[in-house]
Amino acid sequence: MLNAEKLDDKLKPNQQEQVTKRLSFKDASEIVADSSYSTWLEVQDSSESLALHFQYKDTLAVSYSPECWIMYPYKLDGSKIVVYWDNNIDTKYNFDIVKAINKTNKKYIGKPFMILELVNDTTFKATYSLKDLIRKINSSSKEGTFFPDKYVIVQDGYQ
Repeated sequence: MLNAEKLDDKLKPNQQEQVTKRLSFKDASEIVADSSYSTWLEVQDSSESLALHFQYKDTLAVSYSPECWIMYPYKLDGSKIVVYWDNNIDTKYNFDIVKAINKTNKKYIGKPFMILELVNDTTFKATYSLKDLIRKINSSSKEGTFFPDKYVIVQDGYQ
């Protein structure tokens, strides 16, 4: 692993601009801090999961595409982030994920459905308490898994 601070001392000024700091977190409280922004997703083969964006206080912004965002409230519970179900979607198109979420029973709104725990400094383990709901949403598309079992931080920005 490259230590960016030590490397900065050895580089010329124009080379220092090219060194970027590797994003990593010690605990969940750093991820949800007001000054923090991070994106997390899982890539399998050529398929990407939904991307998790921690950028708003108490709200997890989840993107399917630049035209489709889903907002979920969350709370920090010790070392875990507990995410609560909601049907708050901002989208231009009727994607498979939108159809699946719009078909969900309103009784799930406000119930915890995803618990995120850091397994190392760049990876979340996701546990789903509403397993049937997540299974139904994940099976609504052949393109990939919307809600995977893990998410990895995006180091180079998210397009």
